[in-house]
Amino acid sequence: MGPTETVPDYERFEREQIAQDRDRQRPDTVEIDEPRGREVVTSLLNEGVVEPIPEQNVLQHVPSGQCFDSDMALVYFHKGWEARGEE
Repeated sequence: MGPTETVPDYERFEREQIAQDRDRQRPDTVEIDEPRGREVVTSLLNEGVVEPIPEQNVLQHVPSGQCFDSDMALVYFHKGWEARGEE
């Protein structure tokens, strides 16, 4: 299409519907407080999804190989990693 041509209404409507569907499928980002974050990390440790590396004072997210020295960073990373896997 050239710069002066317009997109037909039905095509614009379809694009808007697809964008809205995509937005509805994305998980909401929810604030997680520190006590809840510690619970999530403990659960991930128990499930073997996260392993401590004591000599480096970090936790490793086993599926991705990423290391974290912050529980909250690990929790948010894992949530994003899970969401990416659902797409």
